[in-house]
Amino acid sequence: MDSGTVKSLTENVKILPEGMTLTEPMSPHAAAKIDGVEIDLFDFQLPEVEGNLIVEGAGGLMVPLNDDGLMIVDLMEEFALPVILVSRHYLGSINHTLLSIEELHNRGLEIEGIIFVGEENKATEDIILSYSNLRMIARIPEVENIDKKFILQQADKIIL
Repeated sequence: MDSGTVKSLTENVKILPEGMTLTEPMSPHAAAKIDGVEIDLFDFQLPEVEGNLIVEGAGGLMVPLNDDGLMIVDLMEEFALPVILVSRHYLGSINHTLLSIEELHNRGLEIEGIIFVGEENKATEDIILSYSNLRMIARIPEVENIDKKFILQQADKIIL
């Protein structure tokens, strides 16, 4: 979609089950080891859907999926989907976000824009957007509990 196109992402939304679920809330490579699971690139397939598909990563670009060097960013590269980068405000988030953008560019991945999470931090957002030449897609609040209703409300804010 071009930047002038506005389309609701919540038209005919269906939230699909996770492709893989691990029991421990930690890096996938460590959680998989605890669960006795080996994660390989070929364990992942994109589901066939009508319309839009949003694929969520786990923890960040450089998060390991196994001990052999497979990382989330390798999956992103394999599927070659446009990326929406999510940036939360904290000390170091400018560096973290710009390094993530650099890694995505180095791998030739298309970045649609950035979603900022949390209260507005104009100075941080302005410098990230200025240096990266990307656009802000949405701002999503930090909340304790995320459910389907919250996801649908936030998805309506996203403009692609």
